[in-house]
Amino acid sequence: MKEKRNIHNLGTLDGEIYRLKLAAKNIEERLDKNLDYLQENYWTMTMNSFFCKDKSKRNGEHSFWENFLKNDDFNTTINKIGGNIADKASEGLHKWMNNFFGKRNHFSR
Repeated sequence: MKEKRNIHNLGTLDGEIYRLKLAAKNIEERLDKNLDYLQENYWTMTMNSFFCKDKSKRNGEHSFWENFLKNDDFNTTINKIGGNIADKASEGLHKWMNNFFGKRNHFSR
């Protein structure tokens, strides 16, 4: 951006105001153009960011999902959830087996 010019009279002040208005208009048009582009291509850019198929286009060594799945906190949480689910399933299976075989033994007497 150009530096401000020295203002000596009303003519130079008007010229500087006009120059700044033009610069503001150019910036506004650029922002509108960029916003339109973003709105038209948002989902495509998002999908390419998360599901990049071409390894040469990836930023960094690994993709987002590879780094996410290697996160220690994520793995700890998944292990806790998996352990809780396995415990509940085991308890349910034991209750079912006790009811099933308990009734069976009751009928065989």
